Amino acid sequence: MTRVRNWLVVAMTVLLVAALVHAAQAQAPESGRRGGGMMRGSFLGLLSLEQVQKELKLAEDQVGKVKEIGEKLRTEMSEQFAGLREIEDRQQQRAKIAELADQFDEKARGLIREVLSGEQMMRLYQIRLQVRGAVYGVNNQFIAGRLKFTDEQKEKAAALEKATEEKIFAAFSGLRDLSEEARRAKFAELREKIQKIRNEADEKALGLLTADQKEAIEKLKGEPFELQR
Repeated sequence: MTRVRNWLVVAMTVLLVAALVHAAQAQAPESGRRGGGMMRGSFLGLLSLEQVQKELKLAEDQVGKVKEIGEKLRTEMSEQFAGLREIEDRQQQRAKIAELADQFDEKARGLIREVLSGEQMMRLYQIRLQVRGAVYGVNNQFIAGRLKFTDEQKEKAAALEKATEEKIFAAFSGLRDLSEEARRAKFAELREKIQKIRNEADEKALGLLTADQKEAIEKLKGEPFELQR
């Protein structure tokens, strides 16, 4: 699978890195109770939300198993994230952050497939596509294959994703040097700016598609699902 990242995964991962720099014990932010955290648009991030659990009709034992998977992976990868503090070059650090975020999500996907039914997993994919937006969709290998993207469309989609990612990192630059309280306050200020970046990127992503492709991607989303904040 090609690496596909969305603005929220990247943005919240930056916050995780900042927390790891200032904390003696590395621990990923919780994403369940507040609906925030590092991986809101990831498999585990979505499954930690009660709204998504209800949509998928998860049984109590399934919820428990998903929680165990999250705890296992956060513990397993915390040391790798903590190592990011040793990378001084921002570009190299950014690439490593994206790589680790992808690894986290892919490991989670494999474990979650053993817990959820085929129908539940399909609905989770649909919700994930809706939450992550058009930029994620056009850069997803499976979706690009289904929509029969041309080479030109693939190149433009990849360039758009990269440009969006750079804008996100630029917006969050300097967060790791702030205290936890200051980071939270700054992040709240940045929400509107990040949302604007996302909306503009999604509009451009949809502009790459033909009418038939737009119709096809809407079908892949399934029934509309609005994630509560």
